Amino acid sequence: MLSSDIEPELVRVEGISKVYDFADFDCDDNDLNEFLKKDSLTYKEQLVANTFIIIYRERVVAFFSIMNDSIKLKIAESKSISSLNRLSEYPAVKLGRLGVDKGFKGKGFGTFIIDFAVGVCRSVNEVSACRFISVDSYPDSTSFYEKRGFIQNMVYEKKRD
Repeated sequence: MLSSDIEPELVRVEGISKVYDFADFDCDDNDLNEFLKKDSLTYKEQLVANTFIIIYRERVVAFFSIMNDSIKLKIAESKSISSLNRLSEYPAVKLGRLGVDKGFKGKGFGTFIIDFAVGVCRSVNEVSACRFISVDSYPDSTSFYEKRGFIQNMVYEKKRD
C-alpha cells in the first residue's frame, strides 16, 4: 500500500523505452542503477527480461524487471504444495531487478511492485501456467520480501551453507 502522502491516481506503470531519461535516478545501489541506465533495454531487446518503470508526478521513482523462471523444489516442499509431487520443477515468473529511488523509499513503491507482479502472474495464467513468483534477493533485502510472504527455497538454502 502506498503511503498517505502519495496520490495513487498520479502513479503509473510503463514499459521501459528510450523515451525516458534516467540520469537523476539513484536507488543507492550502483549495480541496480547501472542495470536501469545501461542494460535494461538490451535485456528487453534480447528477450531476457522486461523492465517496467513506476512514474509518479512525471518522475521515474522505481523500476523492476519480470522474466520467466522455474522453481526447483525438494520432495518435501513439492508434497506440501501440490498433488503432483513427482515434479521437481514448477513454472514461475521472476521478479528481477527492483530499485526504488532513494527519495521515494519507504513510501510503499516496493510493495506496489510486488502487487503488480502478482497481477501479472494471475493474468499470465490465462495463457501459460505460473505457479510461483520468484526473486533473487540481495542479502540485505531478504527481510523485505519475507515480510511480503516470500519464503526461502529449500533447494537454494542448502547451497548457501
